[in-house]
Amino acid sequence: MKKLITAIFLIYLLPFIVEAQTGKSQVLILGTTHLEQISGFEASMLNNVIKKLDSFNFEAIGIEKMSGELLNDIQSRKDSAFDGITKGGFGAQYLNLADTVRITQKITFQQAQKSINTLLKQESLSLEKHKELLFNFLAVTDIPSAALQYLYINNKSLFTTEFEKYIAEILEKKISSKNEYYSLALQLAKRKNLNQLEPIDNFQDESLLFKYYPEFIDDYSANSEMFTGISQLPIFQKTSQLIQQGIEANDFSDLYHFLNSDEYISEDYNAQWAIWLRSNFPSGSDRARYYLWEMRNLQIAANIMNLVARNPQKKILIIIGASHKGFLEKYLTQIEDIEVLKYE
Repeated sequence: MKKLITAIFLIYLLPFIVEAQTGKSQVLILGTTHLEQISGFEASMLNNVIKKLDSFNFEAIGIEKMSGELLNDIQSRKDSAFDGITKGGFGAQYLNLADTVRITQKITFQQAQKSINTLLKQESLSLEKHKELLFNFLAVTDIPSAALQYLYINNKSLFTTEFEKYIAEILEKKISSKNEYYSLALQLAKRKNLNQLEPIDNFQDESLLFKYYPEFIDDYSANSEMFTGISQLPIFQKTSQLIQQGIEANDFSDLYHFLNSDEYISEDYNAQWAIWLRSNFPSGSDRARYYLWEMRNLQIAANIMNLVARNPQKKILIIIGASHKGFLEKYLTQIEDIEVLKYE
């Protein structure tokens, strides 16, 4: 009799069990403007945006940054075509600080990554473990995740040596900087008690463009009349207007609704990307510009799928420049087990 009751009970629960096991992974691509470029921007202007995103209950957050593995791979090539990455803003600050931390802490990249993987599996972390995780993140170029760990260490007296105090000062400056890493992703991750901000970008497209087509700048200059006035198009005028209104209201909610609308995706594509298919540069460097942009977005999509694979059936937020959104959603909607969420 007991076996019969158990069998009936399991049959009754089977649809719910199947549903729980076959739920799709969910991804929201949040298009953003690059906030550090906005004069007058304050982090408080994102309060309502963060509140709205918080309601989705995301379990992982990806940001527009390259991974330490990729940055070190590019640096190891010693190819001057990629100096814009390794010696510029995309990578230099991360690589230089990582080198300093690895030397000071006497740790290799591989050792730091192994330690990160071990610590992230622990259900709870002591302040000392948060500090250990912080330095390991720095050793693999992950400054945003190190800054997140710093927020969890409410006792700054743990930073005792001059070097540790130097690191704490760097992280405090990063946390107070005004951009989508620290004003948006970091604050949301802390609300959700996440321990990492995942790097999902690949900035090699422009380096490859100039490597393959050193004449691109000359081509562009010779056809500059095609590109004059782009910033005056209605889509960008509306964006500027919403930015100004958001500053005055101390609320960027309307701006983010617009940046993530079908209207913005369509008009931004026509303004910034379809133009390369109409310009007809004799060298073909304009087509290469478009193709390499598609390449970059495909690489980002692949990195997102890597993140999904490590977080199956979970909700994942990707915070990235708004021009990427339409491309990424186009790719991800073709994947059967992915549900692309909307910011509405």
